[in-house]
Amino acid sequence: MKLYFANMIMLLSVTMAALSCSKELPPERHESYTIVVSGTASDKADGTPLQNIEIHLYTAELLAGEEVKISTSQVHTDINGLFTLILAGFSEPISCKITASDPNSVYSTAQQELRIPWSGPSFDIYTGYFYVNDCDFYMEKKIK
Repeated sequence: MKLYFANMIMLLSVTMAALSCSKELPPERHESYTIVVSGTASDKADGTPLQNIEIHLYTAELLAGEEVKISTSQVHTDINGLFTLILAGFSEPISCKITASDPNSVYSTAQQELRIPWSGPSFDIYTGYFYVNDCDFYMEKKIK
């Protein structure tokens, strides 16, 4: 019986050692970071999803508090008012301005600003992706 327990302990030790060796530690610093911004556009009055709203993402990479590189990306919302923007190639924290505008001029333009520090719960340390999943726009109809 002692031999059985000794063998079980040895087997567990070897298994734990093998598992700990196979785990790859996440890198502390990525060469390039990516942001993924998703959300919706809907009518502020009744919550109806808005299709074909232009979503523009303007980013400014910051170095010592000064803008260094400015990038833009644009998509349109789908039939359910959903959008996703992906912008890659950043090496420093960035600030973003996200604008929703109606090409038919029925709704007023809306915008949001955010700063991405490459940390926090929305940052995936394994991929270098920062996810902003709640960038929702509640747009008001223009007064005629």
